[in-house]
Amino acid sequence: MTKPLSFHVLGPLTVGSGGRCLDVPGSRQRILLAALLVKFNQVVCVDELVDRIWDSRPPCRPRRALHTCLTRLRHAIADASGAPDLIRTSSAGYTLQASPETLDFARFTELLEQARAAEAAHDRVRESAALGEALALWRGERALPDVASDSLHRDVVPGIHQQRIEALERRGELELELGHHRELIGELRALTSAHPFHERFWQQLLLALYRCGRKVEALLAYAELTSRIRDGLGVEPGPQLRDLHLAILRDDQVPPLHTAS
Repeated sequence: MTKPLSFHVLGPLTVGSGGRCLDVPGSRQRILLAALLVKFNQVVCVDELVDRIWDSRPPCRPRRALHTCLTRLRHAIADASGAPDLIRTSSAGYTLQASPETLDFARFTELLEQARAAEAAHDRVRESAALGEALALWRGERALPDVASDSLHRDVVPGIHQQRIEALERRGELELELGHHRELIGELRALTSAHPFHERFWQQLLLALYRCGRKVEALLAYAELTSRIRDGLGVEPGPQLRDLHLAILRDDQVPPLHTAS
């Protein structure tokens, strides 16, 4: 009996079928699956897949070795789920067919597109909601941490991580604009802990604390950031953060400290 498959790459690589996780045996099969999933519905050429699987040490007959790896992957998925083959072969390479209903990265991409459409329509509430739903798909801070491919983590994964960071930044800005300062503080503390040199998260944290009447905590957060940056990078915070710090010290009655929301 055929069972629907679901794939997850925004965190450890997992494949689900009928409410249970399927085992994808073999490191090379896992790399191959991940390389196809992060370029879902696109043709991935043989040379790229060989590079992802074997990095700088390709086998003597790479096409044959790739075909063997692909055959094993197909059998592993079919034997566990009875699902039809989702990997299409063409003269240009291979394509894995996926949709927002079957792949978390496809859903993430779809929600980011919805957020951009909401931004174009000047709908901050809808944009923030789409970004929040997109970010909730992540299971941890990193995509595919359990897939051992140097080239995949060098060439592809950083771009996925950057999309997440940009979505976090934009959602934080929107939530501040919407007046959700108190609700945002816990999330921003976690983000500044996970990304201690990312100044935009610190800037948002300082604003959220100040707008909740927690000026002393905002100043302490700035002091913590300054110490971290000096010790870790040997520099001072950037001009925007320094200006914000000065505005907090002075209790400036103009933006960016205060909002009409």
